[in-house]
Amino acid sequence: MSKTQSKTVWCVILTLAVAVMVMMSSLAGAKSGNDWQLMVKNAACVQGPDVMLGEIADPISSMDQRTWKSISSIKLWKAATKPGRPVTVSREKLGNILKYYMGDMANNLVLPSQLTVQTGGKVITGEELKARVVAFLTPRAEDLGGDIEYKNLQLPMHIFFPNSYDKLKISLSDDLKPGRNQIKLHGSTSDGKVVFRKSGTVFLNVWKAVPVAAKPMNRFERVTTDKVSFQRVNLAYKSEVWDGTGGPWRMTRTLGRNQPFTKSHLEQIPLIEKGEFVQLMYKGKRVQLSIKAEALGEAGMGQQVAVRNLQSKKTVLATVVGDDMVIVR
Repeated sequence: MSKTQSKTVWCVILTLAVAVMVMMSSLAGAKSGNDWQLMVKNAACVQGPDVMLGEIADPISSMDQRTWKSISSIKLWKAATKPGRPVTVSREKLGNILKYYMGDMANNLVLPSQLTVQTGGKVITGEELKARVVAFLTPRAEDLGGDIEYKNLQLPMHIFFPNSYDKLKISLSDDLKPGRNQIKLHGSTSDGKVVFRKSGTVFLNVWKAVPVAAKPMNRFERVTTDKVSFQRVNLAYKSEVWDGTGGPWRMTRTLGRNQPFTKSHLEQIPLIEKGEFVQLMYKGKRVQLSIKAEALGEAGMGQQVAVRNLQSKKTVLATVVGDDMVIVR
C-alpha cells in the first residue's frame, strides 16, 4: 500500500470514528433530554386560559432550570372559564388526556388516583393541611402532659378556596383530650365572612405515668403512699384516671394490683367515720360541756351525725365542726 493510499484509509477511519461519536453523543443527549419524571398533583389551581404542565405536576428528582422551564410550559387542555369551581378527573381519564396532549412524554408522568383542578383561588393540599392541624394541636397537647402521639388523622384530601386571599381557621369542638377529638375547619374571607365549613377527627394517644395500686385494694381501705406506685399508661384508653392529688382518700370499691386508680375508685375520707371516738361538745347559754362519744355514722364538715354519749349511753344528733369534733347546741 502506497503512502497516499494509507493516508486515505486513515482519513476514512477517522471520519467514521467522528461520525460514531457524534451519533452516540446525539443519542445520549436525546436520552438525557427524556430522562426526567414528574409527579402529577392530586389537587391544583391554574391561572388559564390553558392548563400548563408545571401547574399540575412537580419534578420527582432534581432537574436543571432550563429543562424544567421547557417542560413546565407545555400547554395541555383549556382551563375552566368559571373560576372557583373545582373539577375532578379520574386517573384513567387523566392518562388519556395527557397522552393526547403529550404523546409518549406522558409515560414520564406518575399519576394520582384522581386530579382536582380549579381555575383561580388557591388550594391547601392534604399534606399541608395535616401539618397545619398538627401545628395547631401541639401547644394545646402540651397541657395534657406526657408523650403525645397523633393517630388516625382524618381530614379532607385537600381544601380549595374561591379566592387567593381567603384564610383557613382551625378550632376544636371541645377541649383537647386523650382519645378521639373533632376538628373544625372554617374558610373565611379577609372581612370574616365564612365561605365553607368542614370537619375532621384526630385520635390522641397520651402516654403518662399515673398512680396505680401497689397491692390489691379493698372497699373503705385508705389510700396511703405505701399502697401507691406509678406506671406508664395510655390515657386514651384509661378515662377518669386519678392524677395523684387531693385527698385524703379511701376506696369506694376493690382494685387489682398495678391497676390505675380512677376517680370512681376514690372518695374523700369523711371528717367523722363510723365507730370513731369524737369530742362531743354541749353548748348552752350558761353551760359548755365536752365529753367523749362514739360516732354511729359518717359525716363531713357541717353535716349532722348520730353519736352515742359514752357516759350516759344516750344517742344524740350532732353537727360536725372539725376533725373528730361535733357539737350539740
